[in-house]
Amino acid sequence: MNGKRLRKAASVAVLFGVLSLGCAAIAIAATSSVRIVPVTRTAKSAVSLAKTMMANPKQLVGAQFVIAPPQNGPNAIGSGSAGALAGFPIKGGRFAILTDGCSKRAAHTKFKGASGCNDRGPEFNGTRDTTILRLEVRVPKGASCLSFRFRFLSNEYPTWVGSDYSDAFIAEQGYYARWRSHSTSPHLYNPDDFAMTPQGLPITINKAGVAAMKSGYARGTGYRGATQLLRASTRVKPGKRFILLSIFDQGDRQFDSAVFIDHLTIDHRAPCTSGVSKYQ
Repeated sequence: MNGKRLRKAASVAVLFGVLSLGCAAIAIAATSSVRIVPVTRTAKSAVSLAKTMMANPKQLVGAQFVIAPPQNGPNAIGSGSAGALAGFPIKGGRFAILTDGCSKRAAHTKFKGASGCNDRGPEFNGTRDTTILRLEVRVPKGASCLSFRFRFLSNEYPTWVGSDYSDAFIAEQGYYARWRSHSTSPHLYNPDDFAMTPQGLPITINKAGVAAMKSGYARGTGYRGATQLLRASTRVKPGKRFILLSIFDQGDRQFDSAVFIDHLTIDHRAPCTSGVSKYQ
């Protein structure tokens, strides 16, 4: 076993002993006014989740989970007043939560910094506890840009900054996920990722600049760090298009991460620069 993974496992043992906390064990009230409702892996649930992030739900044709962990409700619909949980929801009262752990921990500060849930997700493309949500959207005539607002949060931060064993969030345009990792020596190959920093780097805990994580950005959540509120954009052509949203563990299943997503818009904007920028 890699030394970094051994040190991470040792940290879990020291901090949490032999106690195993699952999402089902959470009985305390959420520390924010946001209500979190986990969704199943069915196509119907995927559509319901996708609608929460659409600025115009009529532009959504369909949605499905390409893959999602089978246990502990990793993905959920959050609802509440505007900005109630780390700036979400942004508009419309609801937003999407994708995680590689337990979605219900997102609003429970009691579990800030806690070890990960065991979602029993099979290994996929060299990663674990992977969720991939595929959206089919209709781009109207005259529209040229698709964008959404998001925040990446993680309990990997700050202890494992600089480690290879880093969770990640990727957004792609297309039907099939083209990203790849490696389970024993994690390295991301993500040629179609449009949720990339201006430096061309994926969204992980290791990023600086616009995607740098801070503990203050995660205030009120169950995570120790988060990015600021960001916008991911990509150019699109009229017609039916597919968008893939992926979040996963690299190298291990410990210390979970999440992405909050809202206000996905499809409109005409010039310029429409592919990548991530600060949301304004």
